[in-house]
Amino acid sequence: MSSDKKKVVVIGGGIAGAELIRTASSDNLEFTLIEPKPNVECQAMYPEYLCGMARLDEVAAPLKPFCDRVGATLVSDKAVRLEEGTIVCSKTEVDYDMAVIATGAAQNYFGIKGVENTFSINTLEETIRARAFLEEMNPERIMIIGSGLTGVESACVLSESLDASIYIIEALTRILPVFSESTSDMVEKALSKKGVNILTSTRVDEITTESIIFADGSSLDCDMAIWTAGIKPSEFIQSLNLPKNRGWIVTDQYLQARDGLFVLGDAAWIEVDGKLATKTALEAERQAKHTAKNLERLALGQKMEKYSVMASADGQVALISLGCDCAVGVYGKMCISMPTKLIYSLKSWIDRSFIRRFR
Repeated sequence: MSSDKKKVVVIGGGIAGAELIRTASSDNLEFTLIEPKPNVECQAMYPEYLCGMARLDEVAAPLKPFCDRVGATLVSDKAVRLEEGTIVCSKTEVDYDMAVIATGAAQNYFGIKGVENTFSINTLEETIRARAFLEEMNPERIMIIGSGLTGVESACVLSESLDASIYIIEALTRILPVFSESTSDMVEKALSKKGVNILTSTRVDEITTESIIFADGSSLDCDMAIWTAGIKPSEFIQSLNLPKNRGWIVTDQYLQARDGLFVLGDAAWIEVDGKLATKTALEAERQAKHTAKNLERLALGQKMEKYSVMASADGQVALISLGCDCAVGVYGKMCISMPTKLIYSLKSWIDRSFIRRFR
């Protein structure tokens, strides 16, 4: 590699990090990816993998062959500290001219007692563990704690693939609380038709191996508890001395935390022109592609271009799978339910095409 190329280190090989490296030109940039996991993974497909509806090779792709193909260096290590011009990892150090933080987020358990008795589908490793439990134990009563996209989609596929009682438990007054009320109502009706039990305004106080105990002292027997109730900044993000909002690193309109240091995806608090970006795969991909172009501009001594948020907190954009090869589309306050099979086909194509591009 030419020594006059700008050294760009990307921390995190998830959607944002891998997509940035895939789409950026290597003419003036030399990429290094720091990621301890061996694969890039499609988290949107975890619910389908959980129920045996997706193969492992549809959910994950190995990073080493991908990096070799695009001319990037893979450092299979964990970043622990950020210094001026250097990323300090557990076993090595990597120098950089520009850096991109795309480490994602960690599961947030909110200090609930007994969370060690739950399964998470926030990572592929945990999803594999949950699937093994389902196949071995065949639980008859499954509680899903949290009703975001992952919780709702998991409930849909579980209700179709298992002869079990499925519950969704939500602390707020309705499921999918970040979406419009019309979206929540439509999805709740679809879940109810599948026999999914929905408990809203219900706070979990403790989880045992046999039951869920609620804040009001009541309880329900439970053979398996799946936690999907929230995310928080990773330990690496928490350790960084950078401006933050609610723990997330604040960026400017170019997605920088400071000059030459970009932050993407779940790790970032991105607010541009009054629009707060959602922590979704759609936004992470768009941020990656935009940053790839800005890195090229910087390498050529050109001005960067401002980022434009598409899926904002007050204007959600999403495709929600409801099982039975059906899905609905959300654009702002509109929930598009017809034709459900066509919307599902679109979502399935998008989800599966993500991993294929890294193979």
